[in-house]
Amino acid sequence: MKHYLFLILLVGGSLSGCAGSYRSYYHTLEYVFKDKSINVTKEHVANSAIDLMHITVDGEVEAVVVLAFMDGDKYRWASGDKAIFTMHHGVIVQTEGLATDLHYTSHLTDNPLVGEDALAYSWDRFVDVDGAEYGAPVRSTWRVEGESTQLFFDEPINTLKVVETVEFSDNTPYFKTGLSWENIYYLDATTKYLLSSKQKYHPDGRVYEMVYLSRAQRALARRND
Repeated sequence: MKHYLFLILLVGGSLSGCAGSYRSYYHTLEYVFKDKSINVTKEHVANSAIDLMHITVDGEVEAVVVLAFMDGDKYRWASGDKAIFTMHHGVIVQTEGLATDLHYTSHLTDNPLVGEDALAYSWDRFVDVDGAEYGAPVRSTWRVEGESTQLFFDEPINTLKVVETVEFSDNTPYFKTGLSWENIYYLDATTKYLLSSKQKYHPDGRVYEMVYLSRAQRALARRND
């Protein structure tokens, strides 16, 4: 027997004007508890008035989040349990409602994914991590590893694989191990839109695999026209 969880999003009441769109969305999204998988078809995504993203946490817990706010080039994605991920060109720069939140990330204009041309080599920034380090210096270096075919809705899309090597400050008293790791980003090779990523934002943090369902659906639709 299938069990369904229709995500209910209440964010300060500011989205009340989209009630019709959300009701439509609720009737297309299903969460299957039995096998811990989320069944969202390409047709469901195409019919959604709201952009959707699929998140896997540490390779196990899954959720579908919706694009709730756009503040310039910062996009805020919200879950049914009111967790919010603020993304800056695909990089997690702030969170709310998680066990360990990222409160702040500096120097966003230096984010290498902002540019449309050559990828910047490095990004130095400071981050505030809940209950741990505030103003911690972070340095990351970036490289394009080349083209990679990724499957979205069981269909291949040619992507560019971008790897960020993150170096967290070794002067912090809170984190002593795992101070270096890699975040991975897959960009549509044609449009350069980010389609998926695998990232974390502090050494002891959970790993978030993010798939931009609506972007992938639109990319497939353009190709098949």
